[in-house]
Amino acid sequence: MKFQRTRAAAVSGFALVALTGMGVSGCSGDPVGEDSASGSSDTSAADTAPRAADSGDAAKDVEISSCKYDDKKGISASVMVFNHNVTVTYTYDLAVKFTAADGTPVATRATSVPFVRPGRWETLDIAAPYTPKAGASTSGVKCKVDKAERKAG
Repeated sequence: MKFQRTRAAAVSGFALVALTGMGVSGCSGDPVGEDSASGSSDTSAADTAPRAADSGDAAKDVEISSCKYDDKKGISASVMVFNHNVTVTYTYDLAVKFTAADGTPVATRATSVPFVRPGRWETLDIAAPYTPKAGASTSGVKCKVDKAERKAG
């Protein structure tokens, strides 16, 4: 329920930004980056394409909503990815680092979350096989996003 409210608020905010004309300078409707004083409108596709720096760090788009030990799966993480961009669909490449309760590294698992549409959440579960030593605690296992990159498409 918490994520539905967050998602609804984010989508509403993006719609408001889109409707108010973010990325437009002045009243003339000239896109940002064009030289309106010289009347030049010679911009390449590279100049108008969204840049990763323009839309923030990909790690900010990734959240681990739960991390727990399961007898059958090992250590399991539920990962949520939210595309904050309002126009570009991204594919996210992720790596999640799993650590036992005693701090011992268990594994790092890489995965991809393809085609996350603008303003949308995608979720996935990723696990690392793990069998604790006899008598070892399984509470306190950790899951951490070790890498998050995104690319258009």
